[in-house]
Amino acid sequence: MPLPNILSGKTTRCKARCKARGDQCRNPAAYGSTVCRYHGAKNPEAIRRGKDNWNYQHGGALEAKAERSKVLAELREIEALSFAYGLVPKETPRWRGGKPKR
Repeated sequence: MPLPNILSGKTTRCKARCKARGDQCRNPAAYGSTVCRYHGAKNPEAIRRGKDNWNYQHGGALEAKAERSKVLAELREIEALSFAYGLVPKETPRWRGGKPKR
């Protein structure tokens, strides 16, 4: 069976865009997909759904992020107090990164 041809007008074209030129990809889209095999098309039966998907996130991840943010905010306060009371030499650099959101 020959490969689908875009020029015949019977197949859809890949919807992905080229970063360098900005024009649309010239390959035909895979069956049942909007992009070609080079841009991530997969067989619909091969796509893992729900908890089997590697990118699946459950509520525990959000709780862990909130806990981590709370602990980092406490560490920032302790560090600020140590600079305020002179427990740390003035030559020591302050914390790196952005301040935590409150």
